Amino acid sequence: MTKKQAIAIITKCAKQYQQYLEGNQVVFVYRDENNKSNHTAVRFHSHNFLHFTGVTPRTGMNANGFYRAALNNRLSENDFSFKSNHTTELKLKVLGIIMSMDTSARMIGNYTGPHLELYTEKVTGTTTACLGLIQSKDCYIPNSVLSEDIRSIVPKPPGKIFAIFKKPIGAPLYTQLTYKSKNISITKKCLPKELLTEVDTSLLEDNNNSDDNEPA
Repeated sequence: MTKKQAIAIITKCAKQYQQYLEGNQVVFVYRDENNKSNHTAVRFHSHNFLHFTGVTPRTGMNANGFYRAALNNRLSENDFSFKSNHTTELKLKVLGIIMSMDTSARMIGNYTGPHLELYTEKVTGTTTACLGLIQSKDCYIPNSVLSEDIRSIVPKPPGKIFAIFKKPIGAPLYTQLTYKSKNISITKKCLPKELLTEVDTSLLEDNNNSDDNEPA
């Protein structure tokens, strides 16, 4: 991969990140290994984008400066370098998938992968790309991108995501349902109790006949 190709990917993905993820809190609701309903909330800030790309910015350019340069089509080949362990190319190849994690993530679990140099606690994603997460105060924040099948780097079985909600950071309620599993009605009964006061009730289906399809 050339730097010119990298700039094209980074610039396109920065604009997608700004549109879909930056400034938002996304909660992944899933069935855990005990088939119980659980959830993980993730906040996406502007300075997180650099970590996704796997590049090293030039001296004097911080994470927000890198992101702004990408958004403004002003990223140059002198602004960054590839990491010597070839992880940059792997990350950039799946970066487009990562930008849609608020709709495309299907599984989640604790990270148990083989990469000792990688510190991440949880991963969410698909069979082709994963987002690494670390615990912050009351939420998770994204800290890495992995070009991996999530099933190979989390304990079996992985948590199966059945709903994803989104809201602006700091907003009291989740006001968007960005994904729901087919054949499942998203009702109060199927959500974790802690989430009930955080989701706009207009997003829930009051369908009393759907008990068979709801996660326990």
